[in-house]
Amino acid sequence: MRIVTPVRGRLLVALLALAAALLLAVACSSSSGNDKTPASGQTPAAGQTPADDGGYGTGQTPAASQTPGGGATAEIKMVPGTAFDKDELTIPAGTQVTISADNTDGFHSFQVFESQAAADNGEAPIAKTEPCSAPCKETVDVTLAAGEHYFSCEVHPSVMTGTIIAE
Repeated sequence: MRIVTPVRGRLLVALLALAAALLLAVACSSSSGNDKTPASGQTPAAGQTPADDGGYGTGQTPAASQTPGGGATAEIKMVPGTAFDKDELTIPAGTQVTISADNTDGFHSFQVFESQAAADNGEAPIAKTEPCSAPCKETVDVTLAAGEHYFSCEVHPSVMTGTIIAE
């Protein structure tokens, strides 16, 4: 019986060490979901959410907001039902805007094109995020001329689409 007691003690220590390692791994992986460091010149977008509709209502968004550093920001979310929370995003024309794409459901990306025709013709996007599994948040920086532009999800390009209005 003397042999059993030291073995139990070692087993208990090993189990406690394993539990501590698992807790540390879970704590580290439950960060914002965005493990990428912004590139030089980029700042994380504080973003803006649609007012009063929880992000699921009108399909409209207020104009992009200005950050204290002078750059404009906007936010769009990927939500349940293979959809964006809005199908129209308004940003200032001729100004660098950081668009935050917040994937809250599924496996999605966000990409911006000059027009829907450009996307349909297979042209490269102006800017895009890498596809990621929710929860994850990525950003793109765009400077668009005045007018209507097109956005979509690379993974679901026929159902997740919308218009960016630069004014």
